[in-house]
Amino acid sequence: MMAEPILRIQEVSIGFEKEDPLLVDVNIELKPGEIIGVIGRSGIGKSTLLRTIAGLLPPLSGQLDAPTAIGEIGYIPQRLGLVNHKNVGYNVMMGALTRAPLWQTLFSLPGPELRQSARAAIEAVGLSDKVLDSISLLSGGQQQRVAIARSMVQNPTLLLADECLGELDSETAKEIIELIQKLAKEDNVAIIIVDHNPVRAATFCDRVLQVKGNRIKEVDV
Repeated sequence: MMAEPILRIQEVSIGFEKEDPLLVDVNIELKPGEIIGVIGRSGIGKSTLLRTIAGLLPPLSGQLDAPTAIGEIGYIPQRLGLVNHKNVGYNVMMGALTRAPLWQTLFSLPGPELRQSARAAIEAVGLSDKVLDSISLLSGGQQQRVAIARSMVQNPTLLLADECLGELDSETAKEIIELIQKLAKEDNVAIIIVDHNPVRAATFCDRVLQVKGNRIKEVDV
């Protein structure tokens, strides 16, 4: 039996003004455990596409069906969105709070089960020895790992990652790619990742979509 798509986008226009959309006629289906790469030059609408899927921006037109429950979509923005003066444990715990009861969220007090989930996510990305370290003291690759752990602890069905490999050296990028592949294969998370490197995207993505002009289309990998 074929799995139902986690994400279905049909004839969607994306941008900030209906009269001047960044992208038009966007059609994407994404199934559990699938990784889609999005490539294209800077400033063309790739980040806006992810923000629209995440629900941070409304589509200008068309039909967009994405997970709607709190925590179902994990989103890693280009700047990661980490609290630099706080430690690793705190930042990952903020992801766990999306699953917490309202009173725990209001007071930033996750219970024992969520604390354990956060510890497991930190261990999974190999940062157990950094749990009390401030984000500002970590390398770029370590910060990416924290952002992934923060998303993991949400138990998302869909993960959106915007240029999370951008400024990493090749060895660190390889390690982050392995974490992303593990999420897809072992946890069945559907993933869309924006990457400026089309050759690299082709090595680990099941499909690659290229943004060109105001259109997005699948390209051979």
